[in-house]
Amino acid sequence: MREGSEKENPLRVIQVCYLQAGGISAMILAVCAHLDREKVNFDYLVYRNQEEFWESRALELGGRKLVADNTEAGNKAEKFLLKFVRIYQVLKKEKAVIFHINAPTPYDCLAGIAARLAGVKTIILHSHNSQLKKEGRGHRIFQGICRMLLPLCGDYYFACSDLAGEFMFGKRPRKNIIYVKNGIATEHFRFDGTVRRKMREQYGIANELVAGSIGRFCGQKNQKFLMEIFAEILKLRPESFLLLIGQGELEDELMETAEELEIRDRLIHIAATERVAEYLCMMDVFLLPSLFEGLPVVGVEAQASGLPCVFSGSITRQAALTDRACFLDLNHPAREWAQFALKEVEKCREGREEYWKKVKKAGYEIADTAGWLQEFYLDRQEDRKATRKVDRACTFL
Repeated sequence: MREGSEKENPLRVIQVCYLQAGGISAMILAVCAHLDREKVNFDYLVYRNQEEFWESRALELGGRKLVADNTEAGNKAEKFLLKFVRIYQVLKKEKAVIFHINAPTPYDCLAGIAARLAGVKTIILHSHNSQLKKEGRGHRIFQGICRMLLPLCGDYYFACSDLAGEFMFGKRPRKNIIYVKNGIATEHFRFDGTVRRKMREQYGIANELVAGSIGRFCGQKNQKFLMEIFAEILKLRPESFLLLIGQGELEDELMETAEELEIRDRLIHIAATERVAEYLCMMDVFLLPSLFEGLPVVGVEAQASGLPCVFSGSITRQAALTDRACFLDLNHPAREWAQFALKEVEKCREGREEYWKKVKKAGYEIADTAGWLQEFYLDRQEDRKATRKVDRACTFL
């Protein structure tokens, strides 16, 4: 079916994807790394013209950064309109064939409508979240309107979990949802005792407990409560440390919270790093008390490292890929979270080395995710070619 395709230029799929540090951008770049890039490669549409954490990696993999910048607009209405126009202009200029929108909210139907007007033949709406940051009445109404517009701006609906699919597309979507697993390079996150010792030596830590979390410093990730949990852990295990990897708009506020809770000298903060697997080896328990998530990539990585993971009850149960994932409602006080986490640590002291295999068996290997997506993209390209040939035949008839 695809004889000779190796000699053609690769199919360029435009991904709507911020290249800042984060689980979704890391996963998309990992997918790209596992593609046959002579057949399929990615370009990345971003909305701000600024240097980003994963930008150099995207370029190394043969991608391009496409900018639809609306930051010079004076108000929200202007930003909305300018963003729409810039997306349209970029896609029209690129003659985009496949546009893959990695969408945190239904509002991203805007990008799909711009793509439709620009003549893009295949538009994918991919839900990565399960709730809005703001849930007022006005937002809910606008969210409902956007859902009604989805058939106009999407050909395929993807979601990373059940909650993400329901949030984006509604309880009764007009089209079937395809669930695409947030894969990782499972063996890369394999626990290594030697790495653990070296990392701990680097920070002057011996046998002390290290609780950890990874995520953007924003309201969704609920790091203030996380710090309250750790303050309670310190009362029970005074020599403990908290390892946080992340940065964001609430960073200054959270550092002030650490001072107020008198945990600042027990806090190890890493802004952004490509050495996540090594830092996971250093940890004893992974905490993620998020207000909402689609399906957290960091939770997949932490389980592959064999860590006991305590997730908030608002996170989909599909995130439990192994027996080391558990859930606790956010209405439980910080002290109960601390006690629960310490019990999990005692239960999970041994056997971390084999957990990457369990995550792989659960279907979260990035090579499998990439292989499926590559075939999906190429099949859409072939469908388009077949349609074009039929159209020519009809014209000549």
